[in-house]
Amino acid sequence: LARRLAGPPGRGGEDVTVSMGNISITGQTLQTLPLHAILRTVRNPRSDPDEELDDLAASIGKEDNPRMAQPPLVEQTGDGRYRLIAGERRLRAAERAGWQRIECLVRQPMDALEAHTLRLVENLNRRALHPLDQAIALKLAWLAANASALGCGDEIRSILDEEATPPQTLRRMEALMSQQGFIPTHPFVPWDEVLDSLGVSIHPESRRKLLRVLAVDSAVQEQVRQLDLTEAAIRSIGTLDTEEQQRLIREVTEDPELARKVRRIARVVREGTHTLDQALAEARGQVPLQTDPPVQAEEGTTAQALVLDEQVSDGVVQLLEIANRLTVLVASLTTAAGGNLADLSPPWGEWALDALASIRSAIENH
Repeated sequence: LARRLAGPPGRGGEDVTVSMGNISITGQTLQTLPLHAILRTVRNPRSDPDEELDDLAASIGKEDNPRMAQPPLVEQTGDGRYRLIAGERRLRAAERAGWQRIECLVRQPMDALEAHTLRLVENLNRRALHPLDQAIALKLAWLAANASALGCGDEIRSILDEEATPPQTLRRMEALMSQQGFIPTHPFVPWDEVLDSLGVSIHPESRRKLLRVLAVDSAVQEQVRQLDLTEAAIRSIGTLDTEEQQRLIREVTEDPELARKVRRIARVVREGTHTLDQALAEARGQVPLQTDPPVQAEEGTTAQALVLDEQVSDGVVQLLEIANRLTVLVASLTTAAGGNLADLSPPWGEWALDALASIRSAIENH
């Protein structure tokens, strides 16, 4: 991100040129604005909790001696106030640090589609977005490009101009495109073209995996954002039906230790080898213990006593996860080798065979 300022900081300057990805913006001025005059928007792609801003608030210096390399970008609203376009984390950090005023790049009112593109580029090229936020923002850009090609750009701009959260905007936009007969598998503007226009480099398979997080039910997404889950774990949640998603998220919220076992829980439920109750019990280390005579439940049915052995259960779950990863890895390497691991270029083929021999030995000895 580069900028050229003509004029001393702290008061209205001359035009500023800013380059963001493949986008250049001119006709801006640098002004010091009161924080209370800047309107934040729920349309921002980012949804970081306030507590994650402590380090940034400490790093930006003091109001009278700021250490902020790039001012936030705002647009005039026509009533003496300004709407934030890019730089929400910097603005929130300044508020958290007790600032009353902040330098901003000020623009005339912007086209809604251009403003969304700027927000997206700004956030993709800074601190990593949450996988859900990134997937939603990218899909909005892709749908907007296809809407313009389809001839309904004005309708899309109207949706983007509404004060709605990105998930709400995405649902509106998907509904509109569906009404227009848009077929996602046959887009007018392909993903590569959209990503190139944003200056974003992402492998097609990585992009497809990222977008699968959107299979998580919209009612569950906000709760998912509050949990420490990987992108792969979020994708696995999306493979369950809505009720199972809601139940699993409740359980993980109550027992954060389950977060690292989400993929295993979702996989065995999806494959039909476990019910969700059984998968959760296994993840907690609750192993069926046969009793003689069987324990009788209150309503006269036979029940199983459960014994908790966390160390054993954690070890078994890890072993299952390793087995799954090993299966995928060996298949991938075998494909790369043309069907025979020994044919991998030296020394990788020899090392791969040595690794498999060690694994076989460990299995045979136990």
